[in-house]
Amino acid sequence: MEDKYSRLLEILEKEVNLFNEFLTLLQRERQYMIDLSLDKLHECHNQKETTVLNLKVLEDARADLISEIHDDNQTTTTTLSMIIDKAPARYKTGMESCQSNLRSLVDSIREINQINGILADRAINYTRNSLSFLNRLISQLPVYHASGRMVHENVTGTLVCKKG
Repeated sequence: MEDKYSRLLEILEKEVNLFNEFLTLLQRERQYMIDLSLDKLHECHNQKETTVLNLKVLEDARADLISEIHDDNQTTTTTLSMIIDKAPARYKTGMESCQSNLRSLVDSIREINQINGILADRAINYTRNSLSFLNRLISQLPVYHASGRMVHENVTGTLVCKKG
């Protein structure tokens, strides 16, 4: 039975490390959005996907191990706190530390994710507005005169492409 607690602690420590890595990736993502670095943003997205897949594997392993540790006859949901209460003394401190770190990391991830979402929304709105502006410069919009006749006005601006 102690071998199961040892494996659980090992899984929890790996999860803490991966959540730390995920948090770092979210912070990089935020900076890449600010810098408008699409290549780095795409690379960061791929790294995030890999990290999420690794976290899912660990989550499944942890859930299986918890169900082995916990009495399967009970109908209540088993929490990590319940497992920590049953754990031998030498594993409690490590598990409690992991639990605390995971809570803190999840809160930080949630916060940075919200900020990144706002940045992404602003970037999308900026792009839409820029495209709309450019379309108005390029296209000739018809105008209705008092006579009811439609007349195409001259182009209202000039589009200049400057490479630099």
